[in-house]
Amino acid sequence: MRHNLHTLVFLYSGHHGKDGFKVGINEYVSMQHINKKIQECTHVKIVIAFMDCCQPERIRVKEEEQRLIQFNATASTDAAISLRNEGSPFTKLLVQAFTMKASGGKCALPHCECRIDGPFITIDSLSHYIEIHRQNGLLRGMEPEKSLININWQNECLAYNYAYKVAFRFDIVLPEPFTSKHTFEVLATTVKDFDALIQTILFPRFAGRRRFTVDLI
Repeated sequence: MRHNLHTLVFLYSGHHGKDGFKVGINEYVSMQHINKKIQECTHVKIVIAFMDCCQPERIRVKEEEQRLIQFNATASTDAAISLRNEGSPFTKLLVQAFTMKASGGKCALPHCECRIDGPFITIDSLSHYIEIHRQNGLLRGMEPEKSLININWQNECLAYNYAYKVAFRFDIVLPEPFTSKHTFEVLATTVKDFDALIQTILFPRFAGRRRFTVDLI
């Protein structure tokens, strides 16, 4: 890890039990290992953690040197919920909170006009955002919790609340003998995975441009 890092963001969404965090078919990483690695990062002064799993444990930071902001999907004695073919509602809510303003997306709750105002996402604004959606049933009965260590104020900033459009720019260069070059912009909200980006977005545009060039010749 680079020694000029001040803030460490830790996100886990998956299975967690007595053997630790499941990271493979038969692979687990213990909470003790995570704690040890974080405490060894003496240059890291603040840890922002999101635990979306069953029986989430609190990260143990070096209390005299490090600060902790931790959001859990549920209580330390409860199970988290993940829906088949939909994934975790808590992780989806986090992604929505941090990206919806910039992406122009809509809330997963029908007819919900939620938003986080201001240039920053703070502990308080994210907590309020999560609580509103918990009350409205988006979290399917889960009761999120948060833990704060050495944090003195609820307006502590977690991230910029980006409001500008998030998009990827691609330059498509046709093979010889064609010399034309075309630029396409793809909104981040339309990209689900890399294969879909290539097969359903970029390739049709490339093929269409190639046919268009051939027709002109």
